[in-house]
Amino acid sequence: MTGSRSGRAIRGLGLAATVGMFVVDMVGFLDTETRSALGCGRDWPLCNGAVIPRLSNLHVTIEFMHRAIVGGFAVITLIFVLWAWRRYPGSTSVRGFSALAIGFIVIQSLLGAAAVIWVNPPPVLALHLGFGLLALVGTGLLTVVVFRLEAGQAAPRARFPADLRRLAQFLWVYGFAAIYWGSYVAFREAGPACQGWPLCNGRWFGQNNPLVLLDEIHRLVALGLAGLVVWLLVVLYRYRRTSREIWVAAVILAVLVATQIASGAYLVFRHLATGPYLIHVGNVSLLFLVLSYLAYRSLESVPGPTPASDLAQPPVI
Repeated sequence: MTGSRSGRAIRGLGLAATVGMFVVDMVGFLDTETRSALGCGRDWPLCNGAVIPRLSNLHVTIEFMHRAIVGGFAVITLIFVLWAWRRYPGSTSVRGFSALAIGFIVIQSLLGAAAVIWVNPPPVLALHLGFGLLALVGTGLLTVVVFRLEAGQAAPRARFPADLRRLAQFLWVYGFAAIYWGSYVAFREAGPACQGWPLCNGRWFGQNNPLVLLDEIHRLVALGLAGLVVWLLVVLYRYRRTSREIWVAAVILAVLVATQIASGAYLVFRHLATGPYLIHVGNVSLLFLVLSYLAYRSLESVPGPTPASDLAQPPVI
């Protein structure tokens, strides 16, 4: 099954869909950061009253490119989801991650329309990015499941330690909340109020400015995320041989948390330039994807037989 042409095709399609969702999130943030979200006016799904508008300036080009990329990769993801559903009709993991991917693509699109109609309120923009990450997670984890099923692997070789299950799941919730808060801070344009790193305007805390407070909370939450990941690594260390795949994923997560903090500092020193912003957002997207993989594996930590619904099913071609 591993070497079949259809098996290679569905795995390749899954990788393309996952990369596509990553690109969608990056272009969406670029669209917002360059203030191009209204490049198509207040029209949705049309752009300045046309299906293909006249690309008269950079804002129109970026907004139209954003909408076109979302539509194109949404179609690719839909084809991948339908194929996976048809190929493995008995897998609860396939059904669950398919619903997650398609559901949040739809929600993300509706929030994008709401942002245009309501002129980009920060809470809606932050949710737009957050749900875009959930669409990426659904697509990425569906790809992981398809790779496993195509290899005939009914269950992972390394199971997640049961005593770390709650920590991994709490870390996922905390991570999503931290990303949402960071997005909200960015869309409130609170970053310029807090100059310097790690100090904010030469002080740690206690400045009488609401925007500074937002950024200070963002930095504290990021520090808390780093502490939780270090805790996970310390506790997981004793399982590094019996759960090697999970240990490697946790190490990658720790590296991404470190680079996220470093890219945040770089962003401050570069005065919130667009390039560093994209590095920061791209890194956090990968971080959340790895974090979601660990949370998914933690669901398989309970001892007992593998559910029959997750066993590899004969492919329907």
